[in-house]
Amino acid sequence: MAVLQKLDRLMATEIISLTFVITASLSSIMIMGKLPRYADFLFSAPESVTTFLMLLLYIFPNVLKLTVPISLLLASAIVTIRMAADRELEAWMSSGVSIFRFAAMPTFLGIAVMLISLFSALFFEPYSTQQFNKFKWIQTRGVVEAVLANTIREKSFIDDVPSNEKVNMSLYFQKVSSDKSEFKSVFMGIKPATESFFSVLVSETGSLKKTQNYGLPDYVFSLQDGTAYAERESKETLPELVKDHPKTFYFSKSISAKIDMSQFPIPQDLIVTEFKDMDISLVNTFKSKFKTDSTFSGGADQLYPAAYIQFLKQQIENSPNWKNDRQVIEKYLFILKQVAVPLSTLFLPIIGVCLGIQDPRRKQYGVYFGIGLVIFALYSSMSLCQQLILNFIISPLSMLFVPPCVLIFIILILLRWRLRHPPSTGFIAFVRDDLFKIKFFTKKD
Repeated sequence: MAVLQKLDRLMATEIISLTFVITASLSSIMIMGKLPRYADFLFSAPESVTTFLMLLLYIFPNVLKLTVPISLLLASAIVTIRMAADRELEAWMSSGVSIFRFAAMPTFLGIAVMLISLFSALFFEPYSTQQFNKFKWIQTRGVVEAVLANTIREKSFIDDVPSNEKVNMSLYFQKVSSDKSEFKSVFMGIKPATESFFSVLVSETGSLKKTQNYGLPDYVFSLQDGTAYAERESKETLPELVKDHPKTFYFSKSISAKIDMSQFPIPQDLIVTEFKDMDISLVNTFKSKFKTDSTFSGGADQLYPAAYIQFLKQQIENSPNWKNDRQVIEKYLFILKQVAVPLSTLFLPIIGVCLGIQDPRRKQYGVYFGIGLVIFALYSSMSLCQQLILNFIISPLSMLFVPPCVLIFIILILLRWRLRHPPSTGFIAFVRDDLFKIKFFTKKD
């Protein structure tokens, strides 16, 4: 028993230390690969150092979820290769240690890493997303306060509002109170890059109030007794309008009746809406300036498991035919994938041990090639399963079972192949008592 405990301590020490080193290296590489997409966010932020640290907090849990399982697989294989090269593996074989007992500590580490990965995916990741959103809110509030202090002025058009690059905005105030909280004769023009015309808001009076939005400070721009004007592309084509309104549209005698009407501008509809009160959250309006990755769930990714399940139940209740609703299925898949990746971690160290049992006289290139194939098989099975689910071919719950089943199948194939191609004569005795009892592993004459 004491000897086996020594084996467990030896493997645990080496696998844990290697897993830590490999995780740190892979995480650093992945974080550096992700940072360029946040370049605009970093350079536009008022405090770059604080923003960088908060960005790391936001990225790290997602990276950790991917790198820890891969690191554990690599560490288990490398430690087993090292033991085979130093003849330690052969010594343990000759002492009667079974392959299942040899894989006991890697399996225990797999369970521990699975639990840590589950905690990271279900709790740490939502927490980091919440904190990052709060941080963006605080940054945006600073921009809004700067706009209020330096931009708002009366009797002149204001075109230097620091809004999103994809939106042009113009403001005009006929009269502004001394504390910049009351306005008269307000004009606001907004033109997204996707639109051809400005949408215009005109109101007789307006006010600016500091309030709370989900417990966070916000500035609400209120407009009273106003009108909104917007132009949109007409649903009717020019030939249809000419046909339906012959008295309004007519051709000059000098224009041929067979003229190609596609040469004329596309008709536009003017939409006029009168309103009594309109509230605009300035923090939400300017928040797009600090936009990072968007998620499908519209903020549901920052919910803890209990809250997310409640959110999912509401989505299902609102969609009676939810099994054929792609958006609901995507939300369902999100939480299942958060569980599926950590669950698969349980089997990776066993695969690493199976791959690492090698003849020390041979090159070890095949081990690393096999590790690459295992990683490819894991994530490609998840991707294929996801596509089949989104096409309503299989049940969403398949995401929990397909990846682990793929890894279990790989373990069985590796053990069967290694039994038929043993690295040494001692390996047969090493596995005979455990595996020959299973017909799948019995050698054929």
